[in-house]
Amino acid sequence: MRLARVIAAVPLLLAACSRPQPPRARASRPSLSAPPVAAVVTPAPTPAWSEGFRMRSAVADFAPLPDVVVHAPPGFDARAPLHLVVVLHGMGHSPLTWLGGGLTDPRTGRRVIGWGAEVRHDLAGTRSLILAPQCDERRGRARLGRLQSRGGLRRFLDELLRETLTARLGGPHTLSDVESITLVGSSAGGPAIANLLDLDDLDGRVRNVVLFDSIYGAESIYARWMRGGDAAHPRRLVCIHGGSHYTSPSATRLAAMLRPALREQLAVQPDGAMTEAIRTHRAVFAMVNCEHICMGNAYLDKVLLGLELPRREPDPDPKTPAAAPPPAAIVVAPGSVTRGALTASDALMRDGSRFDDYAIDLAQGQAVTLDLRGGRTTGYLCHALDVQLRVLDGERVLADDDDSGGGLASRVTVRAPHAGRYTVRVMAHGPWGNRGEYTLRYPAG
Repeated sequence: MRLARVIAAVPLLLAACSRPQPPRARASRPSLSAPPVAAVVTPAPTPAWSEGFRMRSAVADFAPLPDVVVHAPPGFDARAPLHLVVVLHGMGHSPLTWLGGGLTDPRTGRRVIGWGAEVRHDLAGTRSLILAPQCDERRGRARLGRLQSRGGLRRFLDELLRETLTARLGGPHTLSDVESITLVGSSAGGPAIANLLDLDDLDGRVRNVVLFDSIYGAESIYARWMRGGDAAHPRRLVCIHGGSHYTSPSATRLAAMLRPALREQLAVQPDGAMTEAIRTHRAVFAMVNCEHICMGNAYLDKVLLGLELPRREPDPDPKTPAAAPPPAAIVVAPGSVTRGALTASDALMRDGSRFDDYAIDLAQGQAVTLDLRGGRTTGYLCHALDVQLRVLDGERVLADDDDSGGGLASRVTVRAPHAGRYTVRVMAHGPWGNRGEYTLRYPAG
């Protein structure tokens, strides 16, 4: 019976097999040619920006003024660990004064000129955000207001990163994204920093303290803070003052308190470049010849560079002429002393500073040392012009220096790679009215 059923089914199977079948798709052979390579597009660096914000956890309500002004340099990448530079201003100043160049003052509707601290910050080439909260200067009020209590600064920074800067930073951030905080005090901002260090509620993220003519006592607080940290994250202190009877005694006492522990890591009135002294020491104390309120702007970039905050990429050279300069007309000779002045009519750099070019003729392998010292200034920063010196072969920089000549003077030594004419470029270091007289020396022999 079973056999009969199978036999009966055979014709049906044969019929099914004899039906025309749709053609099978032929398997494609693997291509021997390489797949097309996607074009690599390098994103343009983000431009610098500054903006004022209102915040719930700010020092106080300062409407219509912003509670904080924040500035980011060109090429800032918020995806990397954050480094914050927090400026606490002095009496009679404001975040707009410090960082608000180009912003609009809501009280007057006029464009803010400012002191140019945002430009100085960017000159350092660091990958950091700089911000300045508005401090309270009203009679009978604490300067730090809500920040004065424990957890106040933490709440302020948490709101700033988690909410206020979300659009600017491409999303919310937290204090866990912050690798370091540098506190900068100017004038009355110093005591405010001492107050924050005494609260110590940022889990050791404050790595650097910078005091610009702003140490008025509280030496024990700074000394105790310096004893913290560890080998991987040493704490660093920079105290620059004008030598007045208000700040000099406190600076002297604090240096004496730190000396037994720091020894060779402490520098008092260092020779040579300020940046190098800061880079090679944990604490630096220096008396400088600058105006009280201008000290921070004069030295901010030098200090940040010395603290070795991470560099940003790309980092375009701000000391590039805004327009191609003509060949230098004046040739300096061995044994010469050249006196000149940087004025508002001189050629302009990308960072807003002025420069003069000279020519120098050298034989192949010839080594020369040039000294540049600033004289009387017409600007508003220091009592002597802050200068910078370069030697160029065409557009290639062979030597560059700021401050190695002591104080604000520059010195370069260069060996000529070939016989020919080179450019000696005398520059003002930094913009903001930094103009005045200078002396260029080319020693004989």
